[in-house]
Amino acid sequence: MNETGDATSMVGDAPALDARRTFPGDPEQCREARLWVRAVMRPFPDAADAVEVVVSEFFGNAVRHTASGEPGGEVAVELSGGDGNPIRLSVVDQGGRSDRPATAARVLAPTLSRPDGRGLFLAAALSSEWGRSPLDGTGSMVTWAEFPADRPDL
Repeated sequence: MNETGDATSMVGDAPALDARRTFPGDPEQCREARLWVRAVMRPFPDAADAVEVVVSEFFGNAVRHTASGEPGGEVAVELSGGDGNPIRLSVVDQGGRSDRPATAARVLAPTLSRPDGRGLFLAAALSSEWGRSPLDGTGSMVTWAEFPADRPDL
């Protein structure tokens, strides 16, 4: 995978994605992650907006709820797929925070009385599938979502 924004290659008649970038675990870096995703997703305009919203939610959760948000923490963002396959967004955090207990990721129904907690609800609504799982016994977790690529803009 490549750490630059140049992550689209042609496979047959359709573009394919294989990109990864690591960001500092700072809430202000969420904007940079969205901008990077927008640039990488340029060949896939049908899915770009949804992927951009979901990366924002996953990134924010990683910084807020995991060690990625502690000093020196990082969040890795990966995009893969295309070429007739779903686009897969993966956000890798650095595992549990030292100052709070681990909690399961779950979709909460939005309410008017609670100003937060809509991120996974949005991810579920905008993606065809999403999930969260441990990453190779490192303590890190990967939160992922898949989106139909539909018609690439060649």
